[in-house]
Amino acid sequence: MAKVTLKLDRRNKPKKDGTYPLCIQLSHSKKTRYIGLKYSLTVENWDEVSLSPKDVPNAKHIGVKVRSQLSLAEQFLDATELELAALTIDEVKTKIIAEIFAKRSTPESVKRRYIQRVLNKESFTAFAYEKMDRLDKAERFGSKGAVQTAYNALKKFKGYTLEDTHENILFADLDTKTIKNFVAYLLGQGCSSSTARSYLAQIRALFNEAIEEELLEEKISPFRKGFKMPKSRKTKKRALTAEQIEAIRKLDLEEGTYLWRARNYFLFMFNSMGLNFIDLVQIKKSQLFQTKYDNEGKLMAGRIEYDREKTNHSFSIKLTQESLRILNDYDVSKKKTHDYIFPFDYENSEKGRKRYEQYRKTVNGHLKKLAKLAGIDEKLTTYYARHSWATIGKRNNLPITLISEALGHADTKTTETYLASFDDEILDAANEMITNAS
Repeated sequence: MAKVTLKLDRRNKPKKDGTYPLCIQLSHSKKTRYIGLKYSLTVENWDEVSLSPKDVPNAKHIGVKVRSQLSLAEQFLDATELELAALTIDEVKTKIIAEIFAKRSTPESVKRRYIQRVLNKESFTAFAYEKMDRLDKAERFGSKGAVQTAYNALKKFKGYTLEDTHENILFADLDTKTIKNFVAYLLGQGCSSSTARSYLAQIRALFNEAIEEELLEEKISPFRKGFKMPKSRKTKKRALTAEQIEAIRKLDLEEGTYLWRARNYFLFMFNSMGLNFIDLVQIKKSQLFQTKYDNEGKLMAGRIEYDREKTNHSFSIKLTQESLRILNDYDVSKKKTHDYIFPFDYENSEKGRKRYEQYRKTVNGHLKKLAKLAGIDEKLTTYYARHSWATIGKRNNLPITLISEALGHADTKTTETYLASFDDEILDAANEMITNAS
């Protein structure tokens, strides 16, 4: 059983003035710890019977103060009697300190934050960099970039510059209040709620991994049950209609130009059930199966098989006539088995990932020009191919389960969120139909 009492700490030599620190002596599990009370007294000036100082200035005041602190420590032990067996003496000491040195107005959340910081020295900074290092070794450079971006945002929020290398953010520093303040900071910096949510998802994943590795107790996580992630604002869906895609098809473009190539990429992604651009640039001839060529070496039929980088979900897609035409534009029959089909020369490295980001930026610039030429009032990007395929499928009453499978979503709930809203044109038509029928 834990016990506390007031004692002069005489384990070491007295101070130069002959005094010893006045402490609360804590005994628990056959161990002893001392909690300094910020007063020092000589042996002659301390009455162990009445637990009061004597013959010193403000003796009465000091006596009332230290006995009150002792009483708070005793009350804490009484209130946590059932928990004490599971606590180490250092945990008990930290909790008592939080009680006896807090003011009456000190919120419980502040006490908890102090306890967490003292008892939990695990570094969020070190864990985040360890995670990034693992992702780097696994050549998952996109995932590494997502962790790095979220950490950099948190680092700036904590007052560091990106050039600083001395920071050490602890898991215990990131309580619920701090995370909420981080979200407010992000929104104040112009981030969308979706971006804030994505950053928190990375931070939450690091907490979950640390808990799984038994570096932390689950109760320290600010994301435990009850925490609400910021809601993503309803944004305009990035999708084209079938008519708009047809308008892009019909553009008269000079073969071999950047605009011609960008159209090929976009249409191939659309024809491949919304293939992501990161997967497009990595397609090799070895991923073509069941191929048939004519006498002139033109590809006449086949399938493309690939694992989506983001989810590792496997796909096998029959090549459409348009996809076959596009592949023949790149002389696929003349390529070697492990050659990339499209001329990006993708390299799976951190340097290669940065080059890929530049590829995508360049292609997106050309797609915007294509949209303008086709009379489409959209800032067209590669992502439109994926969302357009799903949205056109939705408008044609394809089952949500089929669309979900085609997109490689883990469940239909993700797909339902992905396609949560119809566009204004459909809603206007529905409203006109209902109001005219009334």
